[in-house]
Amino acid sequence: MSFNFDLATAFAHSAEIGMYELILAIVTIIAAIFILFTNSRLTAIIAVGVVGYIVALFFVIFRAPDLALTQLIVETVSVALFLLCFYHLPKLKKELTRVKFKLTNAIIAIGVGITVTMIALSAHSTRLYQPISEWFVEASYPLAGGKNMVNVILVDFRGFDTMLEVVVLGIAALGVFALIKLRLARRDVS
Repeated sequence: MSFNFDLATAFAHSAEIGMYELILAIVTIIAAIFILFTNSRLTAIIAVGVVGYIVALFFVIFRAPDLALTQLIVETVSVALFLLCFYHLPKLKKELTRVKFKLTNAIIAIGVGITVTMIALSAHSTRLYQPISEWFVEASYPLAGGKNMVNVILVDFRGFDTMLEVVVLGIAALGVFALIKLRLARRDVS
């Protein structure tokens, strides 16, 4: 048995990277690196929120409003939960670690990042089967009566899945609301 593993990358069918995407990518990288070097929990949580909200902006730029709304809700819930959790955690002393330990962790992180990036680029460039997107374009109007393929998929072909996603997001929003109300009610009692 032989196994051929090629890391082929082809960018011929990829879209060009615009100025907005480049600026957002740079700000995302700066915010992610900033998280590592901040000494304040609040600043770290805000930087995590910045990264998540920039991902939502990417979805807006790439014309995926459903993903953008989901990302905005999930990011808001995550930041609120981080703030609630870190507010109740005790202050810890900063742990001093050796440079060798940090360097080892950095090398491992960079190695894993490069490996995952190369696998993702290779998977993006490999076409083992014909894409089914052409079928959806041709079948969206006759089968569902809509010309917008994304809306037809979300509402008609995956209607129950989309409905349950909305239910999950609603439950998450109610959970955050309940946590905030519980906190305010406890503050009023004391």
